[in-house]
Amino acid sequence: MKENNDEIKIEISKTKAIIQITIVIGLLGVTLWFLTKVIMLNPAFNKTFLLICCSFLIITFGLSCISGIRKLINYRQGIVINNIGIEINIGPNSGQFINWTEITGLKIHNPVRGPMFLLIFIKNPDMLLSKTFGLKRFLLKMNNVSHKTPVSLTSTWLECDFETLEELMTDRLKKYGAQHAV
Repeated sequence: MKENNDEIKIEISKTKAIIQITIVIGLLGVTLWFLTKVIMLNPAFNKTFLLICCSFLIITFGLSCISGIRKLINYRQGIVINNIGIEINIGPNSGQFINWTEITGLKIHNPVRGPMFLLIFIKNPDMLLSKTFGLKRFLLKMNNVSHKTPVSLTSTWLECDFETLEELMTDRLKKYGAQHAV
């Protein structure tokens, strides 16, 4: 986390990206080894299902490896918090800039299993949804339906823990004048 004047930059964790790449390469190696064993099976044995499963796993692990490499070489900061607003460069909200005047409140969402999310409630979620398209729009729309806001943050890929992220956001929200924080 880099802090200067009124701007805080929270970077994407390179360590987590390296761990992801290492695990995925290991799983990819195991899948390729299994694929060679499937290919060498007796010709009388129907291998179609096993070949389809191996192909699916290879594609999935390959895309996960690409995702990890992208996070490793990403030059943008994960989140930039300044006196104007928040620039989000992670998750489905990637590329969004939200002014402090647009934010109406914050709420912690803690599912039974999984990471904690910081829900950011905004005045006009439809305007934010209209700026996006494709899968990103679908994800934001589903978040808006289930949590009443399309904007959420988690510290999963950031170089800070969730408590620090929540504390920073709450302090900045109070400092830069939103109506209220939940």
